[in-house]
Amino acid sequence: MAAKVARALGKGIDTLSFGSGTFAGIIMLIAAIITCYEIIARYIFNSPTVWTLEVTIFILIWFGFIAMACAQREGRHIHLDILVTRFSPHTRAIWDIMTMVFTLLFVGIFTYYSYDFLAGAVKSHETTLGLFVAPMWVPKLALFAGGALFGLQLIKDVVIKANTLRTQPLEKGQGLKDNPIFLVLVFLVVVSIGIWLYQVAPVGGLIVLMLTLLFAGVPVFAALALAGITGLFFVYGGLSALSTIPHVGFGALYNFALACLPLFIIAGQLLVDSGTGSELYDLCDKWLGHLPGGLAIATIIACAIFAAISISSLVVAITIGLVALPALAARRYDKRFSYGVLTGGATLGIMIPPSGTMIIYSAVTEESLGKLFIAGFIPGIILVAMFAIYTIFFCSRTGGYEKVKPYTWKERFGAFKTGIWGLLVPLIIIVGIYTGIFTVLEAGAVVAIYALVMSLARKKIKVSQLPNVLKDSAVNGSLILVIIAGALIMGLFMTLLQVPNTVVSLITAANIPNWAVIATLMVGYIILGMFLEVVSVMLITLPIVYPLIISLGFDGIWFAVLVTLNMEMALITPPVGMNLYIVKGISGAPITDVVRGVLPFFVIMLIGLVLFAVFPQLSTWLPSLMIR
Repeated sequence: MAAKVARALGKGIDTLSFGSGTFAGIIMLIAAIITCYEIIARYIFNSPTVWTLEVTIFILIWFGFIAMACAQREGRHIHLDILVTRFSPHTRAIWDIMTMVFTLLFVGIFTYYSYDFLAGAVKSHETTLGLFVAPMWVPKLALFAGGALFGLQLIKDVVIKANTLRTQPLEKGQGLKDNPIFLVLVFLVVVSIGIWLYQVAPVGGLIVLMLTLLFAGVPVFAALALAGITGLFFVYGGLSALSTIPHVGFGALYNFALACLPLFIIAGQLLVDSGTGSELYDLCDKWLGHLPGGLAIATIIACAIFAAISISSLVVAITIGLVALPALAARRYDKRFSYGVLTGGATLGIMIPPSGTMIIYSAVTEESLGKLFIAGFIPGIILVAMFAIYTIFFCSRTGGYEKVKPYTWKERFGAFKTGIWGLLVPLIIIVGIYTGIFTVLEAGAVVAIYALVMSLARKKIKVSQLPNVLKDSAVNGSLILVIIAGALIMGLFMTLLQVPNTVVSLITAANIPNWAVIATLMVGYIILGMFLEVVSVMLITLPIVYPLIISLGFDGIWFAVLVTLNMEMALITPPVGMNLYIVKGISGAPITDVVRGVLPFFVIMLIGLVLFAVFPQLSTWLPSLMIR
């Protein structure tokens, strides 16, 4: 009887978590609709609304927090698995339980104080400021509801994992390196050392605890948040200091710059599921396939175009890779070279607008998101050209591909007729933002609605498939948003320690040449990118680095392009470079072959980094011409 009740409870929690993801996707689609309504009201009726932006921000907060449980249910929260993948199944199961317990610790703290945060808004009848008046308990409820549901899902997952460990004969490893008791003890000792350091050298304690949790496989958002919470507790007031946690989490998402992120993710998901990537690849092949290395060039161009549709490099790698790798193999392209073309080309997904990296940069630094988007356009095109030139050189020198006759004009225009639907997306984004017709948020809404209508009208997606598409979009968006919230909790502790001001003062006092500071930062970003995930690197470093850059008189828009290119390189540098593992998974090739194949493209990016650093006008010219 108890087993049946437990199964029913587990099934109920899973259903609620799945429903939360679908609900998050639906309300974000509603946000797209009301944002498009604002455009119509402003331009056609000359009567702009006073409520759409505030409602959209409310929806963003619900979107970010309520979908956390769905991401947990699907095992999608981002974490570093460099070490844990080496464990045997038995040790891995024990380790997973431990990391979930640490995650549950943060979620429990967050949910507890979120209840007080919500109760305070209800009791005080707090409302929004300005012309649009709405009760603030509505968005604040999202923190408590999302945290509670996330906690239930974590508890259910811990119970399931423990039951698996108890009932199934999982393979055990040999030696101390795979002994779960020894490993857990070492982990707890290092964590204890980190906590002790907070009381004697707070910055050292922060670094030790953060890195220990990250490399242990604790989800990135929880590792960053716990590092900050520990500091607040031991250095700044004990339990009373923890009451600031929901304020920081709420403020992280109460951000206009972030509101467009899930809209672009929804648009990208719809276009991925509608097969737009395959259509764009076919278009590029028809027009370029007959050139020396033509299909490889088509792969690069297709990656660039799809990058202007999807804000995720990983989505570009998967979508184009599933089509490109078999096609390249069929035309007898060198395998390692093919892996490199796809792996390197897919990184363009975070340079060419819309760029998720630029959205995060804007949210942290408050630089104009519209200008950041446009800033990446010329550098992105230059990188495409550099990749294409190398491809022509390599294929002409080696002859390692099968030449094909040019397609007929009828075939080319037939492919264009099909691919035009995908090509219109970057055109809408770039022209709309550059001319000032609409804001970046409105651009996200327009392309989301366009992608929805286009996919349904062309019968590429059925209405019955929409809930799953929206759920996947919600999970992908929530993964990033909760990392931002976790990083800002840690950032609060660093701010209280005055770490950014201290770094700026030390660099200024040392009288180091400006070019040396930039060179050092670029090398540092490359090294960090080898071990940490892209979003984590940016959120950990920007609160410290950005004030330094501005104090030295550099342009924040220009620096954003350098950071973004560094993050592109991080995606293809082992051991954490995610694009490497995506291509490995698609192709089944050894990771060493993928790394060797992408090495020339890494060198090209390095050359590009120097080029954009020396000639900042390549990044700043277009933004300077924007209407607004």
